[in-house]
Amino acid sequence: MSFSRMKNAKFHPPILDLRYKMSTKVKALFQLLRVRQYYKNLVLFIGVFFAGEIFNVNLYLQLVLAFVLVCLASSLMYIVNDIRDKEADKVHPEKAKSRPLANGDLSVGFAWILLIVIAGVEIFFIIYYRNLFSAFLGLIIANGLAYNFLFKDIAFADIISLSTIYLWRALAGCAMIDVRISPWLVISVFLLAMLLAAGKRIADLELLGEHKAVQHKKSYDKYSQHLLDYIIVMIATSLFIMYTLYCVLGPLEDGSIVPKENQGLLIYSTPVALFLIIRFLYLVRAKPKIARNAEKMITDLPMLVGGVFLGIMVLILYYLEIT
Repeated sequence: MSFSRMKNAKFHPPILDLRYKMSTKVKALFQLLRVRQYYKNLVLFIGVFFAGEIFNVNLYLQLVLAFVLVCLASSLMYIVNDIRDKEADKVHPEKAKSRPLANGDLSVGFAWILLIVIAGVEIFFIIYYRNLFSAFLGLIIANGLAYNFLFKDIAFADIISLSTIYLWRALAGCAMIDVRISPWLVISVFLLAMLLAAGKRIADLELLGEHKAVQHKKSYDKYSQHLLDYIIVMIATSLFIMYTLYCVLGPLEDGSIVPKENQGLLIYSTPVALFLIIRFLYLVRAKPKIARNAEKMITDLPMLVGGVFLGIMVLILYYLEIT
């Protein structure tokens, strides 16, 4: 054995190589399941907040179960997406590195096995329980399949279909703990998801250019930066109007959980909500990487501070009496 090979054997023993390979595979598995995207399923907890049951600890065991099942459903859709778009993802400079099927870290065969296992768990739960939550869980999966195999390649329908999945997630959380489903909740979640989806497409076009974007997704053939600018402004305006209407009308409805002394005070949170919307529109252009990866929104200090401030305001107005 040569000196160089002996040197390598000394500093790179088989056990370290094995650990490195194992850690690489685990990382690739997490990327395939898209664990870092699980935060999107926190929308399940919106219902318990607006129902006034945020301090009812008995509900959280059910919500945690719902969260796990919806996360598995999300992973199911991500695996289907990665198998279907393996070649297209190689065109995208970020996805070519982070998608384990596109970069070769995991095989398609392994992805299929994992897909079948997760699908079996989800189907068992849907058939065995047959309640309203399982119906929404089925809608999440069906909507995800429809997006991957039909709407993904149809401009405008792709954004609407993808955003509808967020709606089913929110309603699934309400169904799991049997709380009232508010129409304000339905439209607000849908519009917020539309805003994020439109922002991601603007950021993708800026990164790839219109020619490469079409190679990545057929729907980009109909999109342009100019058109998407109109769309995102329309959605942002609709979202702010909806939030303002909720602040004025929602808390005044019969059966509202907002203390009587606080009714009408929620309107003072609208400047913060407007700031967050405008800040997002700014980030789409100034920091498109954040728009492409919404979980990185917390790295933007103004967004983080504004979001926390808005959350505290709403929490106080909902749960504390202000005399």
